[in-house]
Amino acid sequence: MSTYRPDISQLFNAAFGVIPITYKVDNQAPNNGLVNYQSIPVKTYEAAKKMSWMGTPIMFPMKFKGGSYQYYKSTAVLAQKQLNDFELPPATMVDFRRAKNITKTQVLGSNGTVKEIYGFDDWQIRIRGLCLDTPNQSAYEQHLSLLPWEGLADSIEVLGELFIDKSIYRITLEDVDFKQAQGKENVIPFEITASSDEPLELVL
Repeated sequence: MSTYRPDISQLFNAAFGVIPITYKVDNQAPNNGLVNYQSIPVKTYEAAKKMSWMGTPIMFPMKFKGGSYQYYKSTAVLAQKQLNDFELPPATMVDFRRAKNITKTQVLGSNGTVKEIYGFDDWQIRIRGLCLDTPNQSAYEQHLSLLPWEGLADSIEVLGELFIDKSIYRITLEDVDFKQAQGKENVIPFEITASSDEPLELVL
């Protein structure tokens, strides 16, 4: 059993410059997860979808769904590859942004513009996370499990409440960045830039 107990907030701050609110694991006493912030509603363990190996709640677990995906062989020929489900590490944050496709027309003799809304752009998704050593898998092995997904020439089916709430069922990975945490060989930060992909069969 691994005894590694990272301070997630410090690692996120070092890797991405953000300090998320986290559950700090106390090795001397059981962690009941009941943090008291006056102005912030806090959910208890009962609201968690699953638990991490450290005993902390994962409120919004996310997963790349396994299946048959396209990739390019070394001969530049498209082929099919079978991948298993990949659960994103528990220490993962996702940001969503979407713009509207708007045409603005200047109007003489009046203030402002006339707006014509033609539709919505793709969701722009930023996934930031930490591959950490666990009792069953090292940070480096988690990083290796993510690499086959980066090498696909296909959109990826995703599972998770944060995606389903926005009607996102598939995403296309546009950029993957693996960072180096100075002096921490058991931590590999990663950042994924992706966009939503709406399958044509759902529209039809």
